[in-house]
Amino acid sequence: MFKFNFHDPDETDGSAVSDGTRQEGNNASTGPSQWLTANEIFPSSELIERYKSVCTFPCGKYHLKHIPFDEAMKDLSEITTGEFIAEAELLHSDLLPGKYEGGLKIWECTRDLADFMIREGIDLTGKHVLDLGCGTGLLGILAMHLGAESVHFQDYNASVIRAATIPNVMLNTSQLRQDGTMPSARFFSGDWKDFADLFSTELLANNKYDCILTSETIYNPDSHQKLLSVFNACLGTCGVIYLAAKVCYFGVGGGIRQFQTLLTDDSSFQSKVCWTCSQGVQREILKITF
Repeated sequence: MFKFNFHDPDETDGSAVSDGTRQEGNNASTGPSQWLTANEIFPSSELIERYKSVCTFPCGKYHLKHIPFDEAMKDLSEITTGEFIAEAELLHSDLLPGKYEGGLKIWECTRDLADFMIREGIDLTGKHVLDLGCGTGLLGILAMHLGAESVHFQDYNASVIRAATIPNVMLNTSQLRQDGTMPSARFFSGDWKDFADLFSTELLANNKYDCILTSETIYNPDSHQKLLSVFNACLGTCGVIYLAAKVCYFGVGGGIRQFQTLLTDDSSFQSKVCWTCSQGVQREILKITF
């Protein structure tokens, strides 16, 4: 029987990398009348038992296992909010504002940040980590391999958490055990502002994150302030954020420079570019601290 050090709700204290630009049609700044509320999702072994094949995401000496995109998509018909993702696929769109935020794809900047963490020897031993906008959860899984004591995974869509994130974490538990690590894991879905409020009032206000990992999450300018609210609410005083993104998201409007301006105007954070790729669409990684 599958076992892992997942959070117990009874103990609560408070296949391929996509290099495409996110597309959402002509209404990039039009949000829904109601955003999805933040909730905690609890794992079940049955979420992994239905999958027959596995892909590998090589990252330094680690080979992270994950559910193939096609299998995760096929499984969504059994998950309540999966119709949003099916609608996006039907429209040949990477996302639907306020409905589906592209979480089943492995985006190019996820690869960038994972490679950066390995190359720079990022040590997360004993750290409390948030994989924000986690999608498939590969950055959080890598954080587990790098010694994190606990990793929380957050994505807008509960269906993505159930169809991809949780199964992917489960797939990697054997290797984690062999490495002698048993980090705890919790899973959350919903809108960022709601997540920040939930964190501040009910979750772990006295146990903030040492490190926040986030990739391809600033493509929509309308979400920048919400993302900043998560940083303010959830990052520990001496914590660090690594944000990987394109310098400009054509047709959508967001990007690194625009978000840096917001950080400067907020004055709570300092940021610096710690990695740049100028080939193709320019991409960067920001290191953000208080």
